[in-house]
Amino acid sequence: MDATSLRFTWFFAKSQLKLKYRYTALGFLWNFLEPAMFLVILSLIFSVVNRMNISDYAVFLFSVLVPWRYFEKVVNSGMDSIVGGEWLLKKMYVSPLTFPLTRWLIASVEFLFSLAVVFVIFAFLKSSWTIHLLILPLSIVPWALFGLGAGMVSAVLFTFFRDVKTLVQMALALLFFSAPILFKPDLFPPESLQGQMMRWHPVTYFAALFQKPVYQGAWPGMIDWLVSFAVGVAFLALGYYLMNRYRGRFYFYL
Repeated sequence: MDATSLRFTWFFAKSQLKLKYRYTALGFLWNFLEPAMFLVILSLIFSVVNRMNISDYAVFLFSVLVPWRYFEKVVNSGMDSIVGGEWLLKKMYVSPLTFPLTRWLIASVEFLFSLAVVFVIFAFLKSSWTIHLLILPLSIVPWALFGLGAGMVSAVLFTFFRDVKTLVQMALALLFFSAPILFKPDLFPPESLQGQMMRWHPVTYFAALFQKPVYQGAWPGMIDWLVSFAVGVAFLALGYYLMNRYRGRFYFYL
C-alpha cells in the first residue's frame, strides 16, 4: 500500500468507528461495559467449575481472555470486510487491503478500552503488582500480527467461498476450548496426551505472553516469543501474499 492508501485507510477506520456507535444509547461506553460484563460472568461461572478462588481465577482468566477476544474479533470482522466493502471497491480505486486493515484498526482501538477495563478490575482483585506488567505493550504485538494475517486469509477465502465462514468460526472455537485460556496449562501431567497437546498448541505460547507477566509475575520465555512471533509473521506474510495474488479477481465475486 502506498501513502495515499494508508491515509485513506486511517480516515476510513475513524469514520467506521464513529458510525458503529452512532445509533447506540451508550455509545463508546459499551467498550467499557461489554468486556466488563463478559469477564465477570465468565469468571463467576468457571471459578465454580474449576473450584478455584474467584479472585485468583478471575486474574488468570482475564489475563488471556482479553487478547484472545481481540484476536477473534479481528479474524471474524476481517473475514467479510472485502465483501462488505463492495460498494466502495466498485465506485473508486481502493486497495482491497484497506478493508481488513480498517477492521483491524477498529478492533485494536476497542482492545485498548478492554485492557483499561481489565486493569480497573485488577485494582480490586490483584494483591500485588510486579514490574513484569511493563512487557504487555510488546506482548500484544504477536497477537496483532496473527489476527491481521488470519483476518486477511479469511477475507480472501470468504470472497470466493462464502460458506468458509462456518469453518473459520469452528476453527476458532476449537482453538479457544483446546488452549489454556479457561484452564491452567499445568492442569494435566506433562507426560499425558493432554499435556503433550498443551505443549504443541500454538496458542499456549501466545497465552504465556500475558499469563506469565499478569498472573505468575514472571517474564515470558524465549520460546514463547519465538513461537508467537513466528506464527504471527507467517500468517501476516501468507495473508499479504493472498491479498496481492488474488486482488484482481475480487471484483468478479462481489
